[in-house]
Amino acid sequence: MIDALFDLLGTFYQSGQLEQAEWIARSILEAIPDDIVSLQFLGLLYYRSARRSEAMQAFNAAHIDAPAAAPAAAGDPDLRASAQCLRAASGHGSTLAGAWYDLGLVLFRLGRYGQALAALQAAIAARPDYPAAQTAVRRISGFFAHRRAHSKRQQTALAVANTLDSQPKS
Repeated sequence: MIDALFDLLGTFYQSGQLEQAEWIARSILEAIPDDIVSLQFLGLLYYRSARRSEAMQAFNAAHIDAPAAAPAAAGDPDLRASAQCLRAASGHGSTLAGAWYDLGLVLFRLGRYGQALAALQAAIAARPDYPAAQTAVRRISGFFAHRRAHSKRQQTALAVANTLDSQPKS
């Protein structure tokens, strides 16, 4: 049943029927309140329909709930419906590959790099031959590497400056 709902969500999304896709996502979230997948897609649908404040609320809630859902998914995924939702939405052949890709791009634009990367990886899990998603993952990974290197250089420069400032003046 969950698979069918996510397939329907993907079909509506891909055909541009955003109101129907939103209705499906809301229905899933109503039935499975801890499902971060439908919450993320609601955020995407809000964003695409120019409801930025609602989108940010959904993305924030999905980000807060994500660590709580991870241990259950790592243990026995059959125990939680939310884990089944993730499996249905990102499984090989899912109709949501394009939606995951769009979600990844939106989250990247919003500076939510970890969430963006996870969404893009879900797009690739759903459709391994998705070159745009593969390219985006490489670019975001490169962006992360560049940011980390830049951050380390800044930390080193700040440490050197603090050391110089703390030395006695002669």
